[in-house]
Amino acid sequence: MNEDGAVRVARILEGAGFHDYRWVRPSDMIVSQWVRMKCMFGCPDFGRNASCPPQAPSVQECRELLSEYSHALLIHLACEMPPGKMRQWRLENQVRLIEAERRILLAGFEKTFLLSFDNCNLCEVCAPTPSECRQPYKRRPTMEAFAIDVYSSVRKFGYTLSVKRDRREKSDRFALLLVE
Repeated sequence: MNEDGAVRVARILEGAGFHDYRWVRPSDMIVSQWVRMKCMFGCPDFGRNASCPPQAPSVQECRELLSEYSHALLIHLACEMPPGKMRQWRLENQVRLIEAERRILLAGFEKTFLLSFDNCNLCEVCAPTPSECRQPYKRRPTMEAFAIDVYSSVRKFGYTLSVKRDRREKSDRFALLLVE
């Protein structure tokens, strides 16, 4: 991507309200089998979300997709919402990211693809399979669904991230917008 393209993409992202991001190489993301295991054996949404495992591609397919890209935006979303307001915050940010992805696609970057910061929040109750999804054009997997070790990956780019022990603590979320 040339400098003009990077500027155009950044303007769209900033116009959507996302200002804390870094250009990264997708090959620098750490893809690990243990992340998939945490989804399978630790996530209460396993099998309940059309964008998450077991509906997600295999770990090897995730690696292969990332290798097809040379540019991505790692987007940091900081949240200090009380637990009762988190769903609305997630929904609003999900919608804004999907719209930014659409605008970047329409600007000529046809391989643009979003790996979101959270499970799909577009519907009150997510469909468990892609065929049942009520919003298939907006459904996006998370970085974790793509077996990306978010903790180790974001630290490589200067962000700090730690496991939260209390739901009232400030939450740091990350999305990866693949752009080619």
